[in-house]
Amino acid sequence: MNSRSITFRLLSWYCGLIFFLGLASGAYTYTNFDRFIQESTRTTLASRTTAVWEFSHDLLDNAPALATLMEQRFAPEAQNRFISIAVNGHLVYRSGQPVEHGFDQSNLPNILVIPSSQVAHFGDLFVYGRLYTLADGRTVSIQTGNSADTVMVAEDKLATSLLVAIPLLLVIAAAGGYWLVNRALAPVKAMIGAAEELTFNSPHNRLPSVGTGDDIDALSRTLNRMLERLDHAYRHANQFSADAAHELRTPLSIMRGELELLASARGLPSDVQDALGNILDETSRLAQIVSNLTAISHLDGIAGKRTHRAVDLGELASQTIDQMRLLAEEKQISLVCEHSPGVFAAGDRGRLKQVLVNLLDNAIKYTPLGGAISVVVRLGNGSAVLAVADTGIGIVSESVPLIFDRFYRVATNRGEVGAGLGLAIVKSICNAHGGTVTVDSSPGAGSTFIVTLPQASTMLIDQDAKLSEASP
Repeated sequence: MNSRSITFRLLSWYCGLIFFLGLASGAYTYTNFDRFIQESTRTTLASRTTAVWEFSHDLLDNAPALATLMEQRFAPEAQNRFISIAVNGHLVYRSGQPVEHGFDQSNLPNILVIPSSQVAHFGDLFVYGRLYTLADGRTVSIQTGNSADTVMVAEDKLATSLLVAIPLLLVIAAAGGYWLVNRALAPVKAMIGAAEELTFNSPHNRLPSVGTGDDIDALSRTLNRMLERLDHAYRHANQFSADAAHELRTPLSIMRGELELLASARGLPSDVQDALGNILDETSRLAQIVSNLTAISHLDGIAGKRTHRAVDLGELASQTIDQMRLLAEEKQISLVCEHSPGVFAAGDRGRLKQVLVNLLDNAIKYTPLGGAISVVVRLGNGSAVLAVADTGIGIVSESVPLIFDRFYRVATNRGEVGAGLGLAIVKSICNAHGGTVTVDSSPGAGSTFIVTLPQASTMLIDQDAKLSEASP
């Protein structure tokens, strides 16, 4: 479990709280049990001391009779009890060693010093003492005791039970807490899953609402309202790009035609012809940018979601490379293709060809004379993979995450290059097909663009084959 996850933190706080509550409860239970034992022992011994006084006060001057009475009435040795009677500090009776060896009194002094009506602990013996006064003024000290062994065993068992119960309670609480936290955060995880699937290809999808009226439900409603605003802003910006491109196309075409007409005129000074050529090149570049903007707008909108068919990527790559081989030969660049048979992607053939053309054109443009470009088509993890690798100038690490952004210009040792729309079109086409495009590049070591597309199902391949057979 990730130590930074909210599940881990909540579970840690919950288990910590349970642990401290269990520890406090155990300490409270043990303390109260000890107090109860002490009070119960004191009450029992006080009652026995009173009984000893009542039976013995007439026999204090007759030690043999007193001893016989104590043995018959209280049987201290047989019941692990201690009885001591002293008159004016002189011992007149003291019980012997217990039969069951519940305690050892051999090391005890003859007269134990105990505050009146108090319980004292001597090794493994609890002793209660009380002073009485005879009619003749003599002071009688009666002390009774019980073995502490039973009490200590009970306290040890209680402590052991608590030491076992608290960790066990913590384990049970952790398991239950983990289940409760996961159940409580299930709506959040559902929203995370739905958010991961949100793309501009599914603009009307929203996060699920739990309908409980709590903070999580309020969060889902707030995020959905934010998505509504973002979707509206995106559609507005996309529509603006499409409208602007459409409006610019006609005047640019007119300007290009007029410039071509002027450039073809005879008798123009050389500097004017050069200026017209430069203006015509820039106009052509602007026209290409407008065309690309129109293509991106169509790809991002509903019009760009064409019906997908099974496209043989290996065949498409071979045909496209043959068509672009002349451009590579002009720069003495070798262009090779390696493809596994039967690699079919679910998509629109024209759009996928546009992806390959843009990537190859980009590779040829930035690969120096005598370089090499390779195209590899293969299957990978249930997807169709198309990789275009070159030995070109490469891309600096700061620019790698941004090269698919619209109008981003890559910084190279030649300055800033590119209009930033070719790779943006590649990304838009891949997104429209439910695929991805990534790049691995470093300066001077070339670049490798990897396109991953959903593999066409067997049913789609069979349907496409039947359509091809039925075509005249």
